[in-house]
Amino acid sequence: MENIVLYIITLFFILGAIDYLIGNKFFIGEEFEIGIKTMGPLAISMVGILSITPLLSSIIEIVISPIAKNFDIDPSIFSSSFIAIDMGGYNIASSIANSSEFVIFSGILMSSILGCTLSFTLPLALGLVKEKYMDSLTKGFLCGIITVPIGLFIGGLALKIDLKSLFINLFPIILLSVILSIGIMFKPKVFIFIFNFIGKVIVCISILGLVIQGISSIIGIKIIENIMPLQDTLYIVGKISIFLGGAYVMLKFIKKIFDKQFNKLEKIFGVNGDTISAFIGSFASAIIVFDNFHKLDEKGRVICSAFSVSGAYVLGGQLGYVASVEKEYMILYIFIKILSGILAIIFALFILRREDKNRKIINTEEAS
Repeated sequence: MENIVLYIITLFFILGAIDYLIGNKFFIGEEFEIGIKTMGPLAISMVGILSITPLLSSIIEIVISPIAKNFDIDPSIFSSSFIAIDMGGYNIASSIANSSEFVIFSGILMSSILGCTLSFTLPLALGLVKEKYMDSLTKGFLCGIITVPIGLFIGGLALKIDLKSLFINLFPIILLSVILSIGIMFKPKVFIFIFNFIGKVIVCISILGLVIQGISSIIGIKIIENIMPLQDTLYIVGKISIFLGGAYVMLKFIKKIFDKQFNKLEKIFGVNGDTISAFIGSFASAIIVFDNFHKLDEKGRVICSAFSVSGAYVLGGQLGYVASVEKEYMILYIFIKILSGILAIIFALFILRREDKNRKIINTEEAS
């Protein structure tokens, strides 16, 4: 099944390349170009952190593993909660996880959902979204974070992880989700500072790794012996960029073909056209949602924020990364991320309906 997905994306990659050569006549050549041009930004954010993942793995193993062992928790759970899959989450998990099942559970599923949210999506959203829309953003993120353990539980079952072990390892995630939810609800400014700080720390570590790799590459001086070879890091970045050259074309094609169906979704969910466009775009990148947050209606802002916690990037760079490291788990990755995103939307709609109902009751009481 995963090969079928890759063949489809390869076909769109070829079509995008042809359209690029003939002058973007079918408006997919530009998507091909955008995908390939992600190589630069991806290299800045990924090469450094990937370079020093062997060192980070050693540190985490020394510091975290003994604590995790006392509670029968896999050490990869801790790193994958805060580091995105393509920013070292998978590499670290593959080095410190106690079993192959937890390499996938933590390194693929968890780091692509919770790790990505805390290290990238949330700091990104807080930087792009205006203050007046913060209530909608926090409400959406709350709905997304609360439903994360459900999606991961289903993912754990699919990986045939022992139920007792799964519950024990999900406990820190449930606890973290509860703390995050309470924090975002009651102390948003404090948590905004914390998330921004986490994001900046990861960026600093990434750039430090890039400098170490750069010195080694340019003048041959190895500051740290235990670093990933430059060719290995660039291979991953290059593979993701080429993958995006096909994935972005595929998303453009889907938008064009199913335009009428997407218009029906506007009526079904009671949202504007910009919300549907941002939602579809988030399958490639959450940047599309938060960069256009002001264009979405109130309902759309909450729904898209909720979905972005788990569902964002599902057909973007993350899928490209999964295809390069664990191709056989692509379908599981797609299924769990979309399922978790849908659960977040359902919960968000439930909260919005309840709020609307309470508002109507209050208005009726005030009128009488």
